Amino acid sequence: MSEIEIGAPPEAVWQELVKPDHRRRWYYDLQPEGDFRPGAEISWTNTDGTEAEHSIVREVVPPRRLVLETRFLFAPALASQAPHTLVFEVAPATRGSRVSMRVEAPPDGPVDRMFKAEGGSILKGLRLELDADAQAALERKQEIGEVEIHDVTPERLADYQDFFDNHGFADYPAWSSCYCSETNLSFPPEVHLARTADENRRDMSSLIAAGEVTALLAYVDGRPVAWCNYGVTTKLGGVMHRFGLDAGEYDGVGSVACFVISAPYRRHGLARRLLDAACQRLSARGLQWVEAYPPKDAKSPQGNYRGPLSMYLEAGFESHREGDRYLVVRKKL
Repeated sequence: MSEIEIGAPPEAVWQELVKPDHRRRWYYDLQPEGDFRPGAEISWTNTDGTEAEHSIVREVVPPRRLVLETRFLFAPALASQAPHTLVFEVAPATRGSRVSMRVEAPPDGPVDRMFKAEGGSILKGLRLELDADAQAALERKQEIGEVEIHDVTPERLADYQDFFDNHGFADYPAWSSCYCSETNLSFPPEVHLARTADENRRDMSSLIAAGEVTALLAYVDGRPVAWCNYGVTTKLGGVMHRFGLDAGEYDGVGSVACFVISAPYRRHGLARRLLDAACQRLSARGLQWVEAYPPKDAKSPQGNYRGPLSMYLEAGFESHREGDRYLVVRKKL
C-alpha cells in the first residue's frame, strides 16, 4: 500500500478521483471515459486515443472510498493478467487529507511489482494536482547559480540516481519510471512499457557503474538539475531500435537522444549548454556528424524531451529526413 498526505480537503481529493472526462496527469496521463458509479465501466485512454486500461467500478463511498476492478491493456505482459483490484481511500488529516492506494493482485506478479515500484509516484502526482505547497516547491527559479557540466561516470552514479529518484520528473510523476532507459536498452516498445521503475533504475545503474552510458549532468550549487543522454549512435540500442536505423549507414555519427531538466531550472538555457557540451565531446572522439530527433508538434516540456526543433536549428542543425511524428536533424562536426 502507498499513502500520502495532501494539503486539500477530502472533498477536493474525491472530486479529482472521480470527475469524468478529465485527463489524470497523475495517473499515467490517462483520461477516463464513463461514470464512476457502481457497476459502470470505465475506459482509460492515452493521449493518442488508444485504450490503455479498462475498469469496472465496484464500490463508491463519497468522499472516502473508491474500488475499481481493472485491467491494463497497454502492454501484452500486463494485458494477459487477470483483472486486479485498485482501492483508493481518503481520510481527513492535519493538513487536509490522507490518501492511500492499494492494489490486490497476485503477489510478485507484473501488476504487483509495478504498483510497488510506482504507487508512491502516482500519489505524489495526485498531491501535485491539489496541494499549493507542492506546486510552489516546483516553481521556476528566477535566477540560478553557476552551472557546471560533468560526464556521467561510475563515480557519479549516486547523482544520477538522486536526480531521477527525486528531481527529474517531480512535476510529471507519470514518467518517473523511465530513468532514461529507453535510450540505452533496446527492448521492443511493448516490453519497455511493462517494465517497472525498479527494473529501469537497476539496469541503467548497472550500465553506468560499468562505464557503458555516455551522458551529462548539469549541476547548480553542487546539485544535479539537468540531464542529457547522447553517444555514438550505433551504441545507443534504444535509439537504433526506436528509429529503425541501419548501423551500416551510421559510421562516424553520434546522436543526442534526450534531455530532462528539473522544473525549477527550466528556461535558463541548460538544454542548450548540454547540447553544446555533447557536440564538443562527440567531435573530440572523431565523429563527423551528430543528429537528433525533435518532435514535429510538441508544446510541453515532456513532449520536447528529445529537445525542441528551435534549439537544434539555432545550434546549426539542418533537416536531414522526416519520420512519422518526428524530424531527424543533423550537424557537421
